[in-house]
Amino acid sequence: MARHPLGAGARRAGIRLGVPSGRRGLHRLRARFGDAGGCEARVRGSARPFRHQGLMRRVWRIGLRDRRVNRPLRGVSGAACVRRLRRMLVGGCTMIFPATRAQLLACALLAGPAPRLESESFSWSNPIRYEGPGPERGRNELRDPCILREGGLYYLVYTVFPFTHHTSRDPSRPDCNSSPGIKLFSSPDLKTWTFVKWLVKSSELPEDCPYKHRFWAPEIHKMNGKFYLIFTADNWIRKEYNPGGDNGLWAFVGVSDKVAGPYEHITWINGAACDTTLLGDTDGKTYAFMPFGDVFVQEIDLTRIANGVVRLVGERKKIVTASDEDVGLSQKADYLEGPWAMKRNGRYYLFYAALYPDALDNKKKEYWVGCAYADSPMGPWKKDPKGGKVFWGGHVAVFDGPDGRPWFSYRGEKIRETWGFLCIDPMDIDRNGRVLAPEPSIGTMTVPLKSR
Repeated sequence: MARHPLGAGARRAGIRLGVPSGRRGLHRLRARFGDAGGCEARVRGSARPFRHQGLMRRVWRIGLRDRRVNRPLRGVSGAACVRRLRRMLVGGCTMIFPATRAQLLACALLAGPAPRLESESFSWSNPIRYEGPGPERGRNELRDPCILREGGLYYLVYTVFPFTHHTSRDPSRPDCNSSPGIKLFSSPDLKTWTFVKWLVKSSELPEDCPYKHRFWAPEIHKMNGKFYLIFTADNWIRKEYNPGGDNGLWAFVGVSDKVAGPYEHITWINGAACDTTLLGDTDGKTYAFMPFGDVFVQEIDLTRIANGVVRLVGERKKIVTASDEDVGLSQKADYLEGPWAMKRNGRYYLFYAALYPDALDNKKKEYWVGCAYADSPMGPWKKDPKGGKVFWGGHVAVFDGPDGRPWFSYRGEKIRETWGFLCIDPMDIDRNGRVLAPEPSIGTMTVPLKSR
């Protein structure tokens, strides 16, 4: 049997296979050969070899510290074999091959330095920076970020600085001291963001437009093949320009065939709240989740939006309360806002923002995210055992991340260096359907990607 140490050419080619140690246990060894000649490998740090024989079914015996594992695997050969091996060139064991032509060819293809492929992992660093036009240029502070993955790109909308109320109206300042509108950004990798366009811009709207100012909590939802832009706005020039006849937190929704718009038929949702969010269900129905101190849900009819008609229909139900007494906790939020609903594997998840008194100083506030679960959008909903303190971040939205998991986009809250800035982190859902929220991160983080 011929030994082929690393980097020695065709007949002396070595292959390093990633075998993690520690509490994560053994790596699933997926190197597969189509030759019946067999191969042997010794895991670094162990004198125990494992052997591989046969064409279609193999058992690998791996010794790593005091652990062993037997794994039956189905064999593949040729280019697929080489691709599998290339994904694992990260150190861990030295392969010993018999001098068969096919196996030596695989070694030759893999000889020399073998860097980890970029596609094997994804790295990001909170807080995430971006640049765009407007009076807030260079200021990365935001609120209510919402990321959507569509067509190989990620898209971002958020509440743009300044975050003012109509009581801060100042006609001497641009846009009466309101947020200037809704900007759309895109990114191929969640790290480099490019300004795409203004989806709504205050200075381009007529004086009597009912959604000329504020532009809080914009979100884009893809439902039934169309994109819906929902946001909170009002008009600060004259009260009578507002749909309710006064300044207020009015919810509006528009529709487009493309994620970048243009969004047309922007219509007031009579009876909805600030931060209203939407969920399109698989049965074709759409639901509005609305925070009025507590969170409520009601079906919404968007089928006539092209005619300027959007209606909340059916029963409105309170589904989540600011008090956490229902899960045996004494904590109570001042109020709930910023809901986000999603459906995974037949189960419904509702995330919501909760403002709590600071644990050390009652004069200060902590901005948390809670979670509740249900088998139907109309409930009953059951809070997570942690109540409204599942994740310490501001007003999350959930998007499909690069590793196939759901990810949070949120405003940094817990870590001082990220406070007020765009952050992202992956979350998990356990086998019982419960959310396993991450700790908010800062600096460079890396997650493995699924093999292609």
